[in-house]
Amino acid sequence: MKKGFTIVEISILAVILIIVGCLIIPFSINDTKQASHVLEWRALQDRLNHAFSAAGAYGAKDNKELEDYIMKSISDSEYKKIEPYKIRYMNGRPAAGIGNFTGVYEVGTDNVIGFRWEETSQNGKNGVMFYDINGKKGPNRWGKDVFGVNIYPDRIEPLCAKKSHEEIKADCSKGGTGCCCSYYYLVGGNF
Repeated sequence: MKKGFTIVEISILAVILIIVGCLIIPFSINDTKQASHVLEWRALQDRLNHAFSAAGAYGAKDNKELEDYIMKSISDSEYKKIEPYKIRYMNGRPAAGIGNFTGVYEVGTDNVIGFRWEETSQNGKNGVMFYDINGKKGPNRWGKDVFGVNIYPDRIEPLCAKKSHEEIKADCSKGGTGCCCSYYYLVGGNF
């Protein structure tokens, strides 16, 4: 009568547990990292709203003055202009038009912020701002660590805030651009 497990059976069980662990741990780490990025984006959204409302009270005269005020309002760190800076869409394709961001700044060592201002207001919009949560470190993809807002004279609005829930969810997927994740995660969307 057998009273225990053989060394071969224990070894096979150990190998199976190691393989399962190796398959599960990377997903868990990526989810934890993404959750951290989403929480930071939500906190930044509050700071941005405050900075924009304060900038209105402050009376920024033009886009450059507004840009400077926002940079100082959301970061205690020094910032410096950087180029080139490449961002990809969530689906892996190069982000079209990213070269149109005239002001791209490294803030401290952890963040990158970029502004694109319109020559004339487009449907009431003065410009667009993107924010890379973890700076130059990868993946530098919309919806993963890069999020953005449209800038209006009196407010900011996350990208895609006026689109339907279905459009936003479709864009915030592996096949989409990821730009709509800026709004999708703020309204409780899952990654």
